[in-house]
Amino acid sequence: MGSFARETAVDRPLVTEAQLRRTHRALRIATPFDAMSDLLRRTVAAAARAMAARDQVRPRANPIDLKRRAAGDFED
Repeated sequence: MGSFARETAVDRPLVTEAQLRRTHRALRIATPFDAMSDLLRRTVAAAARAMAARDQVRPRANPIDLKRRAAGDFED
């Protein structure tokens, strides 16, 4: 038997349809979203869960005001 722990449904983060559609667009899949097979839908869902987990871990930086920077104001 493999040493990898099987992931249960409880361990998986929930993914909304909006996240699925965003991941579908990000992966640039040629198949339309509504016409995806079950296998492709599960694959996109796994990618969406990975992207959601990445977004939760990565801290968001403060937005940079590019107009102020262009005017020469470099202090934040």
